[in-house]
Amino acid sequence: MGTSGRTPGSRRGLVPTWVDDPIHQPGSIPAAQPMAPTSSDVPNNSPGSQPPAPNPATPIRLPVPPSSVQPLPALPLASTGASLVSARGDFTRAARSGGGGALRRSAGEFVHAVGGANSAARTMGPSRRTATGLGQFLGDVVQRGPVEALRPFSLDSLAGSPATEVFIALTDVLCPDGGTIDEAIARNAMLETAAELAAAGDVAFDSLTATQLEAFFLGTISRSIEGKLFNELGGSAVRLPQDVVAVRRVERMLHDYIQGAVQDAFAGTGQALATIPRADVDRFVQTIYEQSYALLQVLGDEA
Repeated sequence: MGTSGRTPGSRRGLVPTWVDDPIHQPGSIPAAQPMAPTSSDVPNNSPGSQPPAPNPATPIRLPVPPSSVQPLPALPLASTGASLVSARGDFTRAARSGGGGALRRSAGEFVHAVGGANSAARTMGPSRRTATGLGQFLGDVVQRGPVEALRPFSLDSLAGSPATEVFIALTDVLCPDGGTIDEAIARNAMLETAAELAAAGDVAFDSLTATQLEAFFLGTISRSIEGKLFNELGGSAVRLPQDVVAVRRVERMLHDYIQGAVQDAFAGTGQALATIPRADVDRFVQTIYEQSYALLQVLGDEA
């Protein structure tokens, strides 16, 4: 896969629990208020008056900060990445032995390490945005037709072209080349799903059924989770077997495992992509990612 073994996994730092506390946000600490002047501070501007001589014995009055401001807690020590050691170890064992149990444990330990299914879904920001755009587009294809769905992207002339060609062009719009590793994961997820579609027998885009469009949507989500896990657990942090066949085997195993979790999560919603209003697609995508990671966590705990 496009992200396999190319980049070391992140050395994940822990986010302090007080980050979201409004009182600790930049600019939220109330500014100290100047004290009101006393009668002795007000100059006498009457005719013939002289300004009072400074009295060196008078203490300087400093403004007292509001009592509601609390001191910031100390920053935690930077993480050494130890939270992913166990997950990476099980991934290495799965890669060397082909054991499905170790692979399931590795995925489940990753979800635990990042703070649970909700946190794991939040690590997929670029992929979620790409999946949301793709989901809205595919819903438009079913409801308004291929030409009208492609028109906002100036791709309406591709409506009768092979589906792979359309999805590759759409990839360049939804997630252009370049950017961060997570953005590259989102881009590769679409391109690899398009390649999978082509290998299965490419057809004209305007002949795709709602079920086939839905399958492409779920395939993109599956590939993005697969890319995230492989990047975090299977990069230079572990030593993959030199045998290319063994590497391909663990990639296929990871793909099938995650694809099953995503399809189960989607089925659990009881909804069809084409019937979801555009405004609700983003939340729907978030739910799919959360439920998929929750399943990976449960299956990993049971392995």
